Amino acid sequence: MKACRYFFLLGLASAALGAEPAIEFLAVLANGKETTVSLADPSTGQKRWVKIGQEFNGFVVSAYEDAAETVVLAKGGRQFRVRLKTAKVQAGGVEPTEEKKRAILNNLRQLAAAADQFYLENGKTQATFDELVGATKYVKQIIPVEGEDYHVIVFAQGKPLTVTTTGGFSMSYNP
Repeated sequence: MKACRYFFLLGLASAALGAEPAIEFLAVLANGKETTVSLADPSTGQKRWVKIGQEFNGFVVSAYEDAAETVVLAKGGRQFRVRLKTAKVQAGGVEPTEEKKRAILNNLRQLAAAADQFYLENGKTQATFDELVGATKYVKQIIPVEGEDYHVIVFAQGKPLTVTTTGGFSMSYNP
């Protein structure tokens, strides 16, 4: 009984002290005029690109601090700083089979072609995964092969597309 009360009180103390929000900062895209950050809520699986000033899961993205690679979130008059999440790479990375590497490369090629079409049709030089992939978008669906997350790719005209598998293997496609 005492142990339960201790953990309950510890939880209350953490909340009262302003524990970090359960939001992950995955990537940033800045074009000089506006900054967009990729945020995720691991508890719900929701991932989304959000512009500075917009809301994500009850938090307002109030700033991006480039030097510290930190996004500042605000909620209830309080500010929280969340550092950019870095990839967890195993020593040497686990290389996928040739078949899986071809499938990952095929996904990257589809996304590159979709991005090129998006740039052409919209007069833009950057895009997000959500602008390219979906039931009514340029690519209907992208299925990860080895746990790679295509949402974190920075789509910018003339820049290579790179993903990393959960085993730490990175693959790039230079359109």
